[in-house]
Amino acid sequence: MGLTRTYKDGTTPTVCIIGAGFSGLCAAIRLQTQLNLKAYTIFELEPELGGTWWSNTYPGCACDVKSINYQFSFEPNYEWSKTYAGQQEIWEYQRKIAKKYNLYEKIRFRTEVTHAEWHQDLQQWVLDWTNHNTGETGQMNADVVFSGMGPLRIPQIPKQFEDFEGPKWHTAQWNHDYDLTNRRVAVVGSGASSIQVVPAIVDKVKKLEFYQRSATYIVPRRNANNTALWKFLFKYIPFVHFLYYKLTYWGTEFTIRAFSTKWQHTITRRFAMLLAWSYRLWQIRDKQLRAKLTPNYILGCRRIVVSSEYYPALVKKNVSVHTATITGVKGQTLALSDGSQQEVDALILATGFHVQDILEEGFVIGKNKCDLFKVWGQDPKTYYGITSAETPNMFFLLGPNTGLG
Repeated sequence: MGLTRTYKDGTTPTVCIIGAGFSGLCAAIRLQTQLNLKAYTIFELEPELGGTWWSNTYPGCACDVKSINYQFSFEPNYEWSKTYAGQQEIWEYQRKIAKKYNLYEKIRFRTEVTHAEWHQDLQQWVLDWTNHNTGETGQMNADVVFSGMGPLRIPQIPKQFEDFEGPKWHTAQWNHDYDLTNRRVAVVGSGASSIQVVPAIVDKVKKLEFYQRSATYIVPRRNANNTALWKFLFKYIPFVHFLYYKLTYWGTEFTIRAFSTKWQHTITRRFAMLLAWSYRLWQIRDKQLRAKLTPNYILGCRRIVVSSEYYPALVKKNVSVHTATITGVKGQTLALSDGSQQEVDALILATGFHVQDILEEGFVIGKNKCDLFKVWGQDPKTYYGITSAETPNMFFLLGPNTGLG
């Protein structure tokens, strides 16, 4: 590892970090601890740090990666309450780490970076920013720019639901003031968010209309409580936490073999599909419902979700699963392509996030006026790990001779 360059005037590179989620926090901590670099600023659009775990507060929100792996390797948490941590606990972990490294004093909250451009004459990046609390605008010069703008917080809301006249919201913008008790509720979408939301609200609502475009592969989740004994072993007995961490990590990463095209790994994939089919058969006795919830694509083409509560929730008497296309919305009624209609009191949209289009045209302008959006196109590609879902969304911009090693 190289050393941070010191300029002739005794200064070190100035760094800007966009976003105070896991990626941004990790970048800041590593700048301090590995490069001894303190000249950095974090811009955060929201009023608090946390990124995904600040924005998403819907009922049942949790991580589908085991807690022991969903943490900084250099800051192990021995106090996780469950195998899979919930939103609040993960957010508290982020805050704890930020306080330990004094990151709050480096963060400009409610401040959005609106443009970043390389200036050849200055040999620096110039960032335009806006403070949404005060309306103040300004610029900052930086030698290095880290972008930790995670995509799992920018709701994707189809325009067809704009005409719904009742209460409606996206899972990432949960309305905690609206009481769902004894209400007729529609949930649109069958991805990871809805698979967590549905079991969390099904016993509260009067009627739940669930709209699924395509079925999802579900594998059971054993979300056991971490006992006081386990916490003691993790914290005080040498190597117990480290070994458990490594075994869990490699055990999870090994599942990537199921997505290989090699013939021997195709057997692994088929075996995994058999397990998913067996779990579905065991949980759902109704053949028509089971057919609706059976994916029509090979395992691995979409995200696999872990849940032991999803199937039991869908078989409850107050739940109707719809697979027909929503063709229209009038008032508080949803019309489907099969001719049926459902009138509901509230509409919950679990319709995903803006992931591929996280960058806007003109947001990052590099050397020779190169627009990063146009270079990447509509479909930038990167490795998306099994147990690491945050850090692949980070990219960084270096000027020449910055000396970051």
